[in-house]
Amino acid sequence: MPRSRFVPAVLTLGLALAPWLAAPVLGAHPEPEGVAPPEPPLITPDWEGLKRDTWYFIGYQAATVAVLYALPESQTNFDREDASLGKWRDNVTNPEWDKDDYFVNYVLHPYWGAAYYIRGRERGLSRWQSLGYSTLLSVIYEFGAEALFEPVSYQDLVITPLAGWLIGEYVFSPMRESIKAKEGELDFLDKTALVITDPLGTLNGLTDKLFGVQTQVALAPIGPMAPQRGAWAGGEGQRNPRRMAWGVRLQVRW
Repeated sequence: MPRSRFVPAVLTLGLALAPWLAAPVLGAHPEPEGVAPPEPPLITPDWEGLKRDTWYFIGYQAATVAVLYALPESQTNFDREDASLGKWRDNVTNPEWDKDDYFVNYVLHPYWGAAYYIRGRERGLSRWQSLGYSTLLSVIYEFGAEALFEPVSYQDLVITPLAGWLIGEYVFSPMRESIKAKEGELDFLDKTALVITDPLGTLNGLTDKLFGVQTQVALAPIGPMAPQRGAWAGGEGQRNPRRMAWGVRLQVRW
């Protein structure tokens, strides 16, 4: 089966139907008068959310194969006899330099590499960690369901994460930050841009709703913090003033 036809239908459906899921995560909050702007908080990676994203990604591949097996061959051109466990074993043990179309190798794969990268960044990973996560998802894709159809591709294992890192860091990330910095309600084009630059996040949001998982991430002031007992400012006899503190709150409900 040609690689270009193995674009997961579920991901495409998520892109088409869910631009309304994209909403700004970080909002602007005015500072009280006389209070200095707080330092940016240290955001730690959301490992639980990232683990859930990874399992969803694997599940989408399994669901796609299941759909291809269920639908008539006349509609999908899917050869059930050719896509077997033995075929998969041969494909993963004999990687090769594929001869796919230029558009598939150098447009679609870098785009999905950028999408994997952005998913890592949205979960709080650093640049290098997000590059590693993009590489991980690329390996899962190449050695996963796609290997039922054709051998693992050397260039896809390299081009997808590396080109995706460049696009994700220097195109998608600035675009998303610019949109999130806007005040007020986002328009349709802004929401669509957020979906296109993080399609897995959009699809995972739909999957969360399907399974009754509600996630909410907010960056907001959590109120003034009282000075520590015995802590004194530079001036003699003066305590530290009360200051605003910022925090990241992750809420998950089943």
